[in-house]
Amino acid sequence: MTVDAGQRGLLDELQRRHAGLSPRLRQAARHILDHPNQAALSTVTELSTAAGVQPSALIRLAQAIGFSGFSEMQKVLQSALAAASPSYGERVHQLRAAGAETGAMGLLRQAGALNQLSLQNLLDTVDPAALDRAIALLVKAPLVHVVGQRRSHPVAGYIAYGLTRSGKVARLMAGAAGMLRDEAETMRPGDALVVISLHPYSADAVETAAWAASHGVSVVALSDGPLSPLLASASVALDVRDAELFGFRALVAQMCLAQVLVLGVLQAGQPGQG
Repeated sequence: MTVDAGQRGLLDELQRRHAGLSPRLRQAARHILDHPNQAALSTVTELSTAAGVQPSALIRLAQAIGFSGFSEMQKVLQSALAAASPSYGERVHQLRAAGAETGAMGLLRQAGALNQLSLQNLLDTVDPAALDRAIALLVKAPLVHVVGQRRSHPVAGYIAYGLTRSGKVARLMAGAAGMLRDEAETMRPGDALVVISLHPYSADAVETAAWAASHGVSVVALSDGPLSPLLASASVALDVRDAELFGFRALVAQMCLAQVLVLGVLQAGQPGQG
């Protein structure tokens, strides 16, 4: 593989080889697949820390797929980001400047720069046809169920709230008192399920999606790409990735996508629409 491969070719190659890599290289590859923009912007030390591996693992990974080293592999990701976003250079400068600043304002500027990248990545990579199909499934369904565990729970709550406020019958599956499976079994054929789960995936969310798909329920999955276990159950999948700062993943891109789903359903219900 060479620097001419392009980001899509690089990510496809990482996905293809993922299962055959050593555990540490799989961990490094997984992080790059989940966070290609972070991989484009970070030093090898910063990226290895975020991925939980040694810098040497990133170098070995690059060599395993045909590059001379990490820097050559990173150029592929940087070229894609620069082509998609004309302000790439300025954002890199802002991110590095924010990282050098201490205190709360330094954190704010760094978080702001990372979240801008997450939103730009969403705009650059979203599948318009998949987005339209997702909205159509939600419009058609008599009842929309929404599930998101742990840090995806606020996104699920927003979708359920927004759909309800828009006049759509929707309910948040909270799984209180360990009753998520019981809630899932109330879903009926023709209903829709919106499930949000990113790596590391919620086993409960994956199981709920699988149950729904096997019982005639349309599944709209918000997840993070080709290795997501939700893809096996999804009627339509929307790829969304948020940046992490010191191990805490933001929700900016996920919330933006959630807002679009709600507004799309609302718009479809307006006179002259749909």
